[in-house]
Amino acid sequence: MKQRLERLDAAWTRLEVGLACVGGGALVAVLLAWVGLKGLAAQTSGSFVAGAVLRALLLGGAVGGLAHRFMRRPGVTAVGALLGAGGGVLLRDVGVGWANNVLGWAQDGSSLTLLGGPRGLATRLTLWLVFLGASLATARGRHLAIDGLVRLLGPWRKAAALVGGWATLAACAVAAWGFFDFVAIDGFGASAGAAPPAKVAVTLRGFGADLHVAWRQLALDLRVAPRVLTGARWDTALTSEEWNAWLEASDFGDDVDEAALRDAPGGTHVPLAAVGPASPRGLLVKPLALVVPFGLLTLCLRLLLWLARGAPVEEGHATPGEST
Repeated sequence: MKQRLERLDAAWTRLEVGLACVGGGALVAVLLAWVGLKGLAAQTSGSFVAGAVLRALLLGGAVGGLAHRFMRRPGVTAVGALLGAGGGVLLRDVGVGWANNVLGWAQDGSSLTLLGGPRGLATRLTLWLVFLGASLATARGRHLAIDGLVRLLGPWRKAAALVGGWATLAACAVAAWGFFDFVAIDGFGASAGAAPPAKVAVTLRGFGADLHVAWRQLALDLRVAPRVLTGARWDTALTSEEWNAWLEASDFGDDVDEAALRDAPGGTHVPLAAVGPASPRGLLVKPLALVVPFGLLTLCLRLLLWLARGAPVEEGHATPGEST
């Protein structure tokens, strides 16, 4: 039985490490794209040179990298980097309009708008990584502990670990329901006095509806993105005919009056899924707050597995000369 639990723990750990790598890579990519666009969109002035600095770094790195790749001589690489940096300074205002257009689309007319912009996506990815890290630490028994006190416990360390594990599990379970209850009431309009099953049902129904809007917004993104990236204004990149066709294919149900949302032919429409009474900006912020109760529930399951494995204690908490 213990071997099966160890295999389960190892498989779970591999999954979480993979998810952490994907989440960490996505977070880095989002932050780099966000900072890069902000820098490229910055108009250079006498006191504000962020755009020029970013272009100098990008072109200097690119030209220097190419010189190193083909010439393999430090002097040539250095000269190439300097020439590229100088070119970046000369081109300090090239692409400002394009970057501002793409930035405006990302913030106000894309799926990122539903998340509160690139910053909102980065916040959710950070939360996810926090809980993945906490779960991985839990699997190894690396909970917060006063090391000196743990050492003084001597032969009682194992019992203390078991008691602490069960207490932590109970606290995580209570906190998970508390956070879920808050999101159900504040985010999805569940009645505060409703029974737990009713709150779960309301939350699942609302979450499904929000995900459907997000899925249909993604369809708009795929249609508009090539046009925006090639220079078309983001707020006029979608025609009225395309918007009407998108509405017909979306199947929002009786909650959305599609006829009232249809456009007259011959115009353009902002490529944002504004189909409900509420603003689509930040539509997924509250639903994605469910990552907190879900993360806490994951910690509960991890703690159960850790306790079932005999509550192995982190090696750093062992007393001198004691093996774990």
